Amino acid sequence: MVKMNAKLAIRIAILAVGMVGTFIAASVQPISAADGGPLILCPPRQPNCQTSLPPLS
Repeated sequence: MVKMNAKLAIRIAILAVGMVGTFIAASVQPISAADGGPLILCPPRQPNCQTSLPPLS
């Protein structure tokens, strides 16, 4: 078995945590933004959708 030094083990651990963190961040649904981002207010294809937001000017 090949002996692994501490620096290499720390580098591998940091890279693994970075990769896992990237996949977790990509799987989280984005938050609606007040600057015109996506606002999901009603389910799709709902005919009588009412919103309490003021109209955009």
